[in-house]
Amino acid sequence: MLLCAIPILWAAISDYRKRIIPDWTWIAVLLIGGVSAVLFNTPYIPLLERILGLLLPGVSLLLLAVKYGGVGGGDIKLTAAMGFCFGLCGLVAILFFALLPAYIYAKAAKQKSVPLAVFLCVGFFAYVGLSFY
Repeated sequence: MLLCAIPILWAAISDYRKRIIPDWTWIAVLLIGGVSAVLFNTPYIPLLERILGLLLPGVSLLLLAVKYGGVGGGDIKLTAAMGFCFGLCGLVAILFFALLPAYIYAKAAKQKSVPLAVFLCVGFFAYVGLSFY
């Protein structure tokens, strides 16, 4: 789980500064999730939950991006990769801690789009902190 901290943190910094999420960040998170699924065969995140974590949020955000805009392709790919790495339940917890601050930021800054990777990073670290607690 902590191996994902570097690419997620880099994606957040890059998204905040340039509004671009480098491809290597979501690919690294996806590969870490794949390696942990194959090598460690973690029983608390079954493969079906990982696949659902990859597909459901990715497709949902893609549909939102097509219909309303405001969600970038990098945000979609990073969220889908995090869903595969942490499973659907883990991603739900991350999104719980990420989307409320993102909504508050968007309303306070009066922006239609926000750097979502920044808030995904906040949600990730909240999830990691609670996992160790």
